[in-house]
Amino acid sequence: MNDTYTRDGFLLVRQAIPPADLAPLRACIERQVDIYARDMLKRGKIDSSRAELPFGQRLAALHRQNEIRLRNWDAPVYGPELHALIHHPGIADALEPHLGPNVSFNGDYHLRPKMPDSELTAFPLHQDSQYYGKASRHAHIITVWIPLVDVDEVNGCLYLIPGSNSWELIDSKRDNNENMRSFEDVEARGTPVPAPMKMGDILLFSNMTFHGSKVNRSAQVRWSIDIRYCRTHGAYSAPPLVKESEEFMRAKLERTGRLPMVVRGAGKAATYAEWKTALDALKRRQRAA
Repeated sequence: MNDTYTRDGFLLVRQAIPPADLAPLRACIERQVDIYARDMLKRGKIDSSRAELPFGQRLAALHRQNEIRLRNWDAPVYGPELHALIHHPGIADALEPHLGPNVSFNGDYHLRPKMPDSELTAFPLHQDSQYYGKASRHAHIITVWIPLVDVDEVNGCLYLIPGSNSWELIDSKRDNNENMRSFEDVEARGTPVPAPMKMGDILLFSNMTFHGSKVNRSAQVRWSIDIRYCRTHGAYSAPPLVKESEEFMRAKLERTGRLPMVVRGAGKAATYAEWKTALDALKRRQRAA
């Protein structure tokens, strides 16, 4: 598996997480959708909260009544359910061969509600370091992409270009939807391949691997969450360029209110209460600055 990840820049791990372990986060999302729907109804933005509809269908129905322009929806799932998923042993087991024995969540995550027929939530092929900044290109950041429904080419699975992790960082700029657009036709270098997945599967890819997703052409929301991981600060040796890039990322995330947590190995693992306390304190310091 390590050879596959090193060669291709990504690795699909089947059933790394028992689907039942995703139920708490899905329930959290359902509660937040209900709060959102009731607020929309109260403000006269919709004529029905569609409370009878199940996960995947309800937000899509609300979207058809009043367009929902969400690229990510992070704050509503910040809670103990997310903390438990970040620390899931199935994820740590998949990461350890690639990051070593000392693994940390780097503080960055995104819940993605890909709306039906929404161009806004289609992501052109990109490298995550195009978003992070050029100084991050030597860092090793692994995104763990977790579908919360089954995904395929119809509802917007990821596409990745095998081997693109070994390319240089391609220059790019943001378009009107805040998506990075490469100055080069990357598909001339490599062919993107789809990664259909079932709930419980996880997909690992590096910050230099080209990936993206197309428009969701199904009738339901394609829910997914991506969680970012790195080697634990101070617990490994690396060349100066790598360490500089990883220090850059650590400082960048902290400036935007995100803190790392130890997941496995050296260092103290934070409880949810400790994580929340530390983040609240960081936000207070930033407001006071």
